[in-house]
Amino acid sequence: MIEHKGHIGAKVISLFVITIFLFTIIMPTPQVNSANTPISPTSYRDMLGVGINVNWVLFKKIIGAYTPTVPLAFKQIGFSHVRIRADEDTDISLLKKVVDDSLKAGLVPIIAFAGSNIKEKPTQENEEKSARWWKKVGEAFQGYPYTLSYDLMIEPGKNINDHIDILNKFYTDSLHYIRAVDPYRIVFVSPPFTSSIYHVDDLKVPWDSYTMLQWHFFAGGPSLKNPAKKWTVGTKEEKGNIWHYIDTARQWTRKTGIPSWVGAWMPGNYNKGNTFSIPQQIAFAHFMSCSLLYARIPFAINAGQHFYDYKTYTWRNDRYTVLMTILYPCIGRGKMLFR
Repeated sequence: MIEHKGHIGAKVISLFVITIFLFTIIMPTPQVNSANTPISPTSYRDMLGVGINVNWVLFKKIIGAYTPTVPLAFKQIGFSHVRIRADEDTDISLLKKVVDDSLKAGLVPIIAFAGSNIKEKPTQENEEKSARWWKKVGEAFQGYPYTLSYDLMIEPGKNINDHIDILNKFYTDSLHYIRAVDPYRIVFVSPPFTSSIYHVDDLKVPWDSYTMLQWHFFAGGPSLKNPAKKWTVGTKEEKGNIWHYIDTARQWTRKTGIPSWVGAWMPGNYNKGNTFSIPQQIAFAHFMSCSLLYARIPFAINAGQHFYDYKTYTWRNDRYTVLMTILYPCIGRGKMLFR
């Protein structure tokens, strides 16, 4: 009798397990769509990794050459995000297409506003016009996946450096417009004096739980003479200068709890003579990439057309080794963030 009861008990248990198994197969497990779930700044920072500035909606020649295969090429080579430069005259329908293509390719898109008018003529009229541009963008992209973010101004500088009050008002007004329709989207704010981390305390804006800091250095590449961005062979002083920028940003994040992202740096002085040799660029790129990733600061390099040939839709051979150093730094040198 004991064996009989045990046999029946075993059958009951088996039937129970099979029933649960079949129920699990038939009834789908609820899935959380992360694309429609707000992303914290810390999580967003860890998503960004290595990115690149692109002019897919800003430069006429690149607009004409753009196809949906371009974002795929940028993803396949190893980029995680794209900083999509735009301005007041940008066609919003084209911007939406580029953002859609980037999302489909698996890239994290960041819409970045050039703000040419307000930087050159920081008047109340231009401030209001620029803030309203973000109102239009916020409404156009309402409901988009939270992987899309906004960079309120690319490299605040020029005349607006003398009108920090107008810059702060622009940020405040733009955030107000965006938050009215999109309270949880990541929004980046940049310091004046070409996004200098040393001027972050000039920012008087309504930081909230979904704002982050964008800053950058060496956006035009290193220099052989300028002490602020000097690089020759990577001396102790040159490396120390770079690390001082990075550590200043780290200290600010520790104090405020707000993560940062470097929106632009360039491995060579491509726009100013292109006088750095490939070995020099590789050495500089290696130190920059490794240092930023070690500090848990994602970054975007400057810019797409310097590495990708839009005529042949291929990556430039002459800078390919530099690009690989940026995308895959510190291989074999210890665990790095994002890789």
